[in-house]
Amino acid sequence: MTVRDALREGAAALAGTETPFLDASLLLAEALSVDAARILASGPESLGDRPLARYREGIASRSRGLPVAYITGRKEFWGRVFAVDPRVLVPRPDTETLVSEALRVGDLILRERKAGYAVRVHEPCCGSGCVAISLAADRPEWIVSASDLSEDALAAAEANAASILAADRPGGPVAFGPSDLLASALRAMDEDAQGPFDMIVANPPYVPSREAEALLRLGWSEPRMALDGGGDGLEPMRRLVPQAARALAPGGALLVEADDGQAGEVAELFRASRFSEVETRRDLGGRARVTLGRKTWTS
Repeated sequence: MTVRDALREGAAALAGTETPFLDASLLLAEALSVDAARILASGPESLGDRPLARYREGIASRSRGLPVAYITGRKEFWGRVFAVDPRVLVPRPDTETLVSEALRVGDLILRERKAGYAVRVHEPCCGSGCVAISLAADRPEWIVSASDLSEDALAAAEANAASILAADRPGGPVAFGPSDLLASALRAMDEDAQGPFDMIVANPPYVPSREAEALLRLGWSEPRMALDGGGDGLEPMRRLVPQAARALAPGGALLVEADDGQAGEVAELFRASRFSEVETRRDLGGRARVTLGRKTWTS
């Protein structure tokens, strides 16, 4: 069988998915251990029996609903490759908006502080660590920490940090720890173990429970803990925003990802906790994606 024939076969088998040809191309590239770009230039070439068998196994797994990233064990995000598996949510391109906004706001905060200041950033609900690690890699001098309620997710995030970040980054290693949202960070602050943060960046669960349940019944394989945001999807957000108001230094910033239809209510949660300069940024698809605000200097 040629590469072209294998792609046709795979795409036909995945006709019920959103991107059958793309998925087939990625799975064939994985089976052949080549870059996906080479697949499209290799149409008439023949496949060996072993790569073809691996490819068909991957197609069968994708047909059962397993994400391509779980089959290949990796996902590109913000120009870097992260290891992913069913312990964590697969990083989405939309979440790159959260990273780009965090970099912009963090640079603004740095300009407002004294020379030599080190920006302190924390990410709750870190999952694979893709956001915290991307920030730490792009701004090596920032002090970055992250937390998650899932010990399995923390193990995955720590492994990604070890493989992606330089061991001698000026801001030190990303510190990971277990926490329900910002509970552990607030306890540490109460015990004078650390000062407040300059920026909190979060992609908390925001899928309404009924929708999350429907996804799982359809064979969705990502962890429910990373998806289910309660009745209307905003239960974690209602706890997170006031916690962040306590954990941030005056002038610090909170940035959160949510669904397009939730942006207005999330902005109201910010204002109720006395955040100022509240605004919503859109992702590349034009959907309201990231809400951000600054803690007032008088708080």
